[in-house]
Amino acid sequence: MKLTIIAGSQRAQSQSLNVGNYLSGKAQAHFDKVQAFDLHELNLPFWNEGVWSETDEWLPWRKLAKQLVDSDAFIFITPEWHGMATPALKNFLLLTTAQEMAHKPALLVSVSVSVNGVYPISELRMTASKNNHVCLLPDHLIFRDIESTFDEHLMCKYDHMEQRTLYTMELLACYANALKPIHKAMHEKGQPFVYGM
Repeated sequence: MKLTIIAGSQRAQSQSLNVGNYLSGKAQAHFDKVQAFDLHELNLPFWNEGVWSETDEWLPWRKLAKQLVDSDAFIFITPEWHGMATPALKNFLLLTTAQEMAHKPALLVSVSVSVNGVYPISELRMTASKNNHVCLLPDHLIFRDIESTFDEHLMCKYDHMEQRTLYTMELLACYANALKPIHKAMHEKGQPFVYGM
């Protein structure tokens, strides 16, 4: 199985990317392939109708979309900025379609420098799956007080968070296995209904 991790910060060398690298290490016990993408590095264009064209502007997105099609599960990571998910992650979700994500599980993760972090989770639960039909796990992770969470080797200093992370990676893998036949059976059948009611 393949897991794709999306680090949604627009900053270079972000804490979201650190969390992505940490989760990548924990997920390898359950996934054959784990690949992380940094939205700062990718610098995808903001969504516009040109995404449906074959212009060079959208080449980075088309390459990423192919990776997403081959994925069995996803992790979406966002820092909390003004109580919201980042524009980069929201843009990424605007670009995704059922072709890449329908009936595949995704774990939401937020990162906070303080004790917050719940608002981006709530925001993404409301909008992240609208047209791409990704299946958001009922569980999520919030990395609070992020500047003191990891040591210099990206080892988590808090046993409770470490154990919660290990459980959640196993849960994500279980969902990926369970949803594989649903994605296969229902993706094409759902095409007439991708925009909801």
